[in-house]
Amino acid sequence: MTFRERVADAGRFALRPTFVAQPMASTGERVRVLLSAGAVHLVLLALVVGPLWLAGRSAGVLPAPDAKAESLAASPLAFLVIAPLLEELVFRGWLTGRVAGLRFAACGFAAMALMLAGVALVPDHGRILAWAGAGVALAGLVHWSLTRERRREIPPAFIRYFGVIVWAQALLFGAIHLGNYADLTNPLGLAVVLPQVLGGLLLAFIRTRAGLAAGMAYHAGYNALVLFAAWGTA
Repeated sequence: MTFRERVADAGRFALRPTFVAQPMASTGERVRVLLSAGAVHLVLLALVVGPLWLAGRSAGVLPAPDAKAESLAASPLAFLVIAPLLEELVFRGWLTGRVAGLRFAACGFAAMALMLAGVALVPDHGRILAWAGAGVALAGLVHWSLTRERRREIPPAFIRYFGVIVWAQALLFGAIHLGNYADLTNPLGLAVVLPQVLGGLLLAFIRTRAGLAAGMAYHAGYNALVLFAAWGTA
């Protein structure tokens, strides 16, 4: 595909995600995928997400950043390396649809649920639940490493409902970032994570077209821009 065709592909994907069986093999194609995703990302942020987010901020319905959550941005290693690696593995590493990857994803989401429960629901047992979540994630990783070569089949239902699956992971990706903000006082405050939802959609496009490593690189680059902007306005 030409760059213009890739941009059109990225724009269509953001509205109606489509499944492809294998990421692009050539370096040139991967670069075009990254550049086209960046172009669509920038346009949608400027024309759609940004104005809605700013309107919500001026109306006073968006929650303020949580001071404790800023500790992640204060750690460049976590913000630029650990978060892109872990988040891409958990949220989009399995979008190839292969059975081994889907099972790994189930373990990853179960681990995340245990850790979040330890923080939000039963903080007295937070450490125990965190260790339990880490154990589930490790078990999933071991199982994936043992089965990834022989469980490569893709369930037909995954292809059939791929669009719904991608939108669901993007919404969940946005939802977990609500922890970066203070308590919501208005349902419209959910708009505060619109940038993360859009990011989840375009990172899914990169994952399925250019591979997991490309998605991690884009995620890290985006976080670097956010961190640079935050330091510039501090």
